[in-house]
Amino acid sequence: MKATTLQLIISEKLQAEFEPDILSVIDESFKHADHNPDAAQGGTHFRVKIVSKRFKGVSKVERHRWVYAILHDEMKAGLHALALTTQDSDESTGTLA
Repeated sequence: MKATTLQLIISEKLQAEFEPDILSVIDESFKHADHNPDAAQGGTHFRVKIVSKRFKGVSKVERHRWVYAILHDEMKAGLHALALTTQDSDESTGTLA
């Protein structure tokens, strides 16, 4: 599946901020098209996994707040939902799931 513009923007911003060991950004908008008409076009719902040493000692809540702060402009512009998995390098199993 071809990456969307928003998917690339999200990836670039998260890469720049967290310098992750693992970064996965998957557009799952199509799963929500039945209850969100905008989702049929993509770019509204994403599943994101970030594994970064920058998360060491940071709570899950603070990690999620940090990601949302980085993507503030995208959220204001129509990004509807993020399913986040945030781990430090020691917590990760090394898989994208």
